[in-house]
Amino acid sequence: MTNPETPVPPAPPRAPQKPNASEHHGVVIEDPWAWLKDPNYPKVEDAEILDYLKAENAYFEAVMAPRQPLIAQLFQELRGRIKEDDESVPSKDGDWHYYWKFASGAQYRAWYRKAIAGGADELLLDEAALAGTLEYFALGSLDVSPNGKLMAYATDTSGSERFTMRVRDLTTGTELPDVIEETQGSAVWSADGAGFFYTLVNDNWRPYIVKYHRLGADPATDAAIYEETDTGFFVGVGLTQSRKFVVVSTADHVTSENYLIPSHAPLTPPLLVSDVDVRRQTGRNRKPPLYPSPLARH
Repeated sequence: MTNPETPVPPAPPRAPQKPNASEHHGVVIEDPWAWLKDPNYPKVEDAEILDYLKAENAYFEAVMAPRQPLIAQLFQELRGRIKEDDESVPSKDGDWHYYWKFASGAQYRAWYRKAIAGGADELLLDEAALAGTLEYFALGSLDVSPNGKLMAYATDTSGSERFTMRVRDLTTGTELPDVIEETQGSAVWSADGAGFFYTLVNDNWRPYIVKYHRLGADPATDAAIYEETDTGFFVGVGLTQSRKFVVVSTADHVTSENYLIPSHAPLTPPLLVSDVDVRRQTGRNRKPPLYPSPLARH
């Protein structure tokens, strides 16, 4: 029996249907809700789409309103089990110890380092200051150059998981003019600290290409080190433990390849050193990389 004091939730919004058909491999697919995807995604600027999303959000808020006291209680109980003024264990990297801290009540970390030889703690990056009044903020990564003087860091301020890479001079605290959009969010420095490798993502958030950016250069002219044309593969970049080599990897769920580039010579053609394909008997035909190595398959 319905409690007369319980408010009746509003009717949920109904997205109108609009005729839409597309043909793929001879099959016609009807999708009357295709209009809800803005062609400019992750930017959504279509007024009709935004109005419908606002209606969905308003419906959710109205349905959840009677439960707000319970939600607040559960939130406080969960929060009470978290150490708010938390910090990481310092991690040694070169001549420094790196670590992060959460201030009590903070939603974002502050990143620090301290010279192993001694001295005061150095604030590298304050996420809260970068977030400011933004509705969304996420730090992709921060990567300090081998000489400890520069830091590449990537941020997402829209929730699209597409990160903008920037570079900060740690000696002066100033931002360099180098800005790269649509990255996956991490950088790998070359040994001389004159530039770094990064990956770009496509419209489907698939990291597909590794580029090398030399500081001060126009990102539009950055060298393409490796490009993956197979849409089932994801590309990544990292360093070996010795830091003598940059590792470019490409893989799907069953196949992987790894290439090495000397970190002191970032434009050296990648050398294939690992090739694992559990479907060799299927006749899979992989295209060679942008810079094929002597060991690459053809």
